[in-house]
Amino acid sequence: MDIFTLRQLFLVFHLSGMVLMIGTTVAEFVVFRVFVKLLNSQDKAVAGMLTLMSGLGKLLPVGGALLLVSAIGLMAVTEGIYLSQLWLQLKLALILLLPVNGMLVGNRHMKRLKSSLSIEGEGPNTAAQSSILKLSRFYLVQLLVFFSIIILAVFKFT
Repeated sequence: MDIFTLRQLFLVFHLSGMVLMIGTTVAEFVVFRVFVKLLNSQDKAVAGMLTLMSGLGKLLPVGGALLLVSAIGLMAVTEGIYLSQLWLQLKLALILLLPVNGMLVGNRHMKRLKSSLSIEGEGPNTAAQSSILKLSRFYLVQLLVFFSIIILAVFKFT
């Protein structure tokens, strides 16, 4: 297999990993918004929505691994020529921000939300409302970071 074909193959895997991560984040955000609406109406489907959000989160590491392996492959094929360019350095910093934000903010507030809703039949309490607000901000930040990564990759600012 020649270098050009190998590069194209790594790009396909790279984009697939990115699409998987972005798609999962968008799906989680949509489910979260539905969850909040159902929570306010005290619908019984709220527990199922929490389970769905937890299940969707398991796809993120798959997309991240695909992204990481393909990025290493792209760096090997291009002999790291892009590493000195500002757009890639910014993109790498933003990519590192995603899992850090997920672990420090997203997971923590999702656990707090689940524990504050553990009493069945009660509506959202103050702790739940606080977690909902912080999770809404978390998803907004994640989506803005993804959008910024796409802008950097397309326009390749120097």
